[in-house]
Order: sequence, then C-alpha cells, then structure tokens
Amino acid sequence: MDTFREALAPLSARTVREHQVLHIAADLPSEDGAFGRARTEILRWAQKRSGGQLSHDAMAGRSFELLAAGRNSSAVEVDLPEIHAWALRQEDPDKTVAGRIWTSEAILWRAPNKSPRFAARLTVGSGEAELEVSPAAPGYVLQLTNTVGLTSGGRALSSAPWYIGDEEAQDELLRLLAAPSRRLPVVVFSVTDRANPALTIDLDKLASGLCGLADIVAILPETSWALTDRFGKRLSVFDRGVRIYMPRFDVDADPFAHPLWLGARLASIEDAALVDRQIRARIAQFSTRAVRLGEDILPFAQLRSFARKAEQDRLASSGASDEQQLKAAASRIQALEAERDEAKQEAKGWTDEAEAALLRAEEAERRERNAIIRVQSLLAKLADASPADGELQGLPQQWADFEDWTDSALVGRVALTGAARRTCKKALYADVEQAARCLLWLAGKCRQRFLEGGGSLRDEPVEDGIRNAPCGHDTFAFEWQGQRLNADWHVKTGGNTRAPEHCLRIYYGWDEQTQQIIIADMPAHRRTGAS
Repeated sequence: MDTFREALAPLSARTVREHQVLHIAADLPSEDGAFGRARTEILRWAQKRSGGQLSHDAMAGRSFELLAAGRNSSAVEVDLPEIHAWALRQEDPDKTVAGRIWTSEAILWRAPNKSPRFAARLTVGSGEAELEVSPAAPGYVLQLTNTVGLTSGGRALSSAPWYIGDEEAQDELLRLLAAPSRRLPVVVFSVTDRANPALTIDLDKLASGLCGLADIVAILPETSWALTDRFGKRLSVFDRGVRIYMPRFDVDADPFAHPLWLGARLASIEDAALVDRQIRARIAQFSTRAVRLGEDILPFAQLRSFARKAEQDRLASSGASDEQQLKAAASRIQALEAERDEAKQEAKGWTDEAEAALLRAEEAERRERNAIIRVQSLLAKLADASPADGELQGLPQQWADFEDWTDSALVGRVALTGAARRTCKKALYADVEQAARCLLWLAGKCRQRFLEGGGSLRDEPVEDGIRNAPCGHDTFAFEWQGQRLNADWHVKTGGNTRAPEHCLRIYYGWDEQTQQIIIADMPAHRRTGAS
C-alpha cells in the first residue's frame, strides 16, 4: 500500500457514514399554545414509528429514551428562563435497503418575547459511498403545516401546489420570485392547457414531499409571457418545462444557478421520474447549505448535553446527595462523548462532501476553459474590424426585439446586464438600428482590441457622430454573474444634447473571465455625481 488512506480503504468501505439529507427551518405562530400543539403533533408521528408505546410523561413533553432495535426514540427538554426547547430524535430502518437507518430530528424552541421556532433535520446512516434517494420531508412537517401553521420569511408554508389562475396571483408570483426576503426555492411548472394539464409529474405528491423545502407552482402560457417580460427569456420557463428559482433571484441572475428542464425532458413517465428525483435532490442539497446547524437548527446532541448540564447544576444547587450528583455527572459525560462522536462523524461527512464538490468544481472549470477556447476559436474566424455584411441583415427595428437579437446575434461577445435589459425595454432613443450597429462594433473591433491588448480605444470613431470614450469620473461598478466589474467605457453621440430620443450612451466593461463586453446600462445618458 502506498498511503495510510489506501491501507484503510477496505475498512472505510464498511464504515457507516451519516449523510445529511435535508434541513428545514420555519416559524411557529406566536399565539399561546402553538408550541404545545406542535410538540403533540410530532409525538403522534413518532408514536406510530417507535418500537413501543410512549409513556404519559413522554407524551406530555418530558425527556425520555425508548430503545427498540433500529426504531429508537428519544426526546430532551430544556426549560430555563432564557430558553425553552424540546427536541425529538426518531430512528427508522429503510424499508427497501438493508443497513440504512434514517434519523429524523424535530426541534422546537422559544426565547422570551420572540416567536417560537421549528426546525427539522433528516439524516441517513449507510455504508454506501454514493447515496441515491428521493428526498422527502418527514411526515410531521406536513402535520404541522396543515394543523398548526408554519411560515418562512413571513410566507405561509403549504403542502399543496399553487396554481396561478388569474392576474392577481400572477403578480403575487412575480413579486415572490424577486423578493429579497424569500428563503425557499420556487419550483415553477409550465402548463400549456388549463383544462388538460397532462403533467407527467404528480404535483400534489411533489408538493407534499417538499413541504417546508420549496413552493410548487403551476403556470399557464400567459404567466410564462409575464415571466419573460419581467426577467427575460433566458430566465423564464415555458412549453411544459420546469424551473427552480432559487432565493436571491433577480433580473441579473445567472440562468445556470436556477436550473431549467425543458418540456421534452418530461415527455415520458420514466423521464419525468428522473426529473422528479433531480428536483428533489437539488432542493434538499440547497436546504443543507442554507439552513445551518448551530444557527437555524439546534442539534439534538447539543441540546441533550445542555439538558444534562442543567440537571447537574440543579442538583448541585439544591444540595442533592453525592450519589445523585455523581450519577448526573456520569450522564453528562456520556452525553458529551456521544455529542463528540456525532460531531466527528458529521465533520467527516462534510469533509467528504467538500472534497467531492472541489473535484466537481475543478472539472467544471476545465470544461468551461475548453469550451471558451473552442468558442473563441470559432469567433476568431468571424471577427473583423467591421461587422460582416450578414450581421447587418435583420437588425432590430424596435426596442421590443433588441434583447432577443443581442442574445442570439452577439452570443459569446456582448452580453446585457439585467439593468441594461430593463432600460432597453422602456428606451426612448429613436434609432434602434443604430444602437444595434454600435453593439456590433463593440462585438467586433472593440472586443478584438481588448483581446489583443494593443492600441487605444480613446475617442475611437464608431460611425458618423458616434465615438467611443472612457467614462472618466462617471465610471461606476456593477454586478455581473457573481463578480464586480467597472463600467469605465461608453459609446456616445456627439454634442451636448440630453434629449433621450437623440442622446445615445452605451456604458460597458470588460469581463476577462468570459472575454465578453458586458453592457451595464443603455441607451440613455446616465446621471452620476460627476454629470
């Protein structure tokens, strides 16, 4: 054996590893009794899965431990002036794969003058190196949603799909997608026929399985058009497709960060089942990153250790016998050792996940570099100091067509930010074709100058009455696909006119990573502190 790791490989193959499946965090209603009702619902769920009858004290919310060979149940209660917390851990053997043990943790807690909180954590212990499962929220999440009521980011959770059937609901969806406070992904299915949706994925089953993890939405073609008008075609979903809109979504979002499956991918039941699993996996993976242990979730092991410490302190302050205090100390030590072992196992799992993610990222970067090289090679054959005659054919004549023309004709060379897309939609500049010719100049001669790194672009003529110039004091920073660029150049008409129908300004920056010119704003003059 060459390394210590290789020597241990046969042992590692038999080691049971804890896989993080999903995390959920939500708010309970602030009214009196919500905490207790939520605890009762969780205990009713656990009662059906435990290996024995839960005691009266257990059902009343007291700490308990019930060992039942693979169906162990335990709960812990912490009741202090600064926090009241209760947590349950339930183990459940997999019904189809031997050796898999599912562990569900449900946590409730509240602090003075704050709304009570709820969290859930689902893990699975298995010796499998690669775990293939179809994640679903534990049943008690549905029970709490339907009987007690849960919210996330101020929005009520639901275990049913949301069908967009009128303009009011459509507007609400558009607001939800772009809301900065949104915490959960929104999975949007495009339906072409209201009377006959003909969906190959069961939306009711998917919505219940992802309750607390995502909102499931079905839209008609008119809402697809509204999405396209608001966010652009590259961020829309249409023609029986499905898209996941992750939180922090806006018009500038990277389309690849919000996965899209085209309608053709859902044509058959078999293909739809694969997409269903992929959607669930994406949502579950997002939840384990977004809902953090120790912040959004109080792990059961930590609460158990904390409860044992509180009991030890109580016995010491009340003058309990040495035997009682010794027993409490031993119990706390046992809890701390269990917490330590679980933390080690959890850290090992996260390390493995990080190593796998790093390998995937390195492979993705390698493929991206190769793709860029191929694209640039093809573009080099087309690039000239002036646009080819063919490119001058079919220029947009109205601003409504400008965005689609840029995305198709200038792909890989010039890209519009979300801000530029918005301003183009409401532009007043009269000569749309002239603005398009300016972008062709940017895609050709200007881009080539950036690639070669030679020659000045200062006061470079674009066409009669239009030149390229540095922004100077009007330079501004803008966001583009997760990086910050500077708009330090602009294409501008001559003269001092500020009339929007005659004044053209195209502010842009250079993206070295993708070797594209990025249009930050156009076609109107941008007012800054310097101008």
